[in-house]
Amino acid sequence: MNSAFTALPVRDLARTGALPTARPLSQIGSEDSAVHLLTDFAEQKLSVLNSDMSVSEARLWMKLADTSFKVVENQAGDCLGILAIEDVNGEKPMSVANRQGGALKDLRVRDIMRPVSDLPAIHYRDLRAATVGDLVSTFREVHEEYLLVLDDDRHQPSRSYLRGLVCARELLQRLDLAIDLEHRATKFYEIVHVVNGGF
Repeated sequence: MNSAFTALPVRDLARTGALPTARPLSQIGSEDSAVHLLTDFAEQKLSVLNSDMSVSEARLWMKLADTSFKVVENQAGDCLGILAIEDVNGEKPMSVANRQGGALKDLRVRDIMRPVSDLPAIHYRDLRAATVGDLVSTFREVHEEYLLVLDDDRHQPSRSYLRGLVCARELLQRLDLAIDLEHRATKFYEIVHVVNGGF
């Protein structure tokens, strides 16, 4: 190997009694970077369900999960869609079973998931350049609870992969209303409207 590598400078913390741990921003404002709201699959373990799994089994896994959604994959590991906790706990399974004329126990995750083809997607580079306010405008425009975030494959530049996603509910929970209340309150109301399905 011809490359010359350099060791990073190492600090001696022997005299340090305690070191604060970085915590994610719990409150954000409209001018903050939109990337704070990304659930980045490059940084955290991807929570996945198989598309052939029964809905009852998926419900159990969703109850044990520490996230409100799971990515749905096929046997080949391709992302087919997103399954949210409300998809398994709400009326959707019964409605789909009735529409298909089948039994609830026969439903599979693929039957009730939100297919990738139905979800809006943005590019990671655009998210990095955006503010939280830009995300609010995007959610208002697309009227969906989730935005898929795509990134370019370094090994195959012509291909994209699912880097992560942004959830409107998290934006709603973390949006800081203390600054510029009158202007922000309108945006806040609009996000609530989008999240609750009132377009």
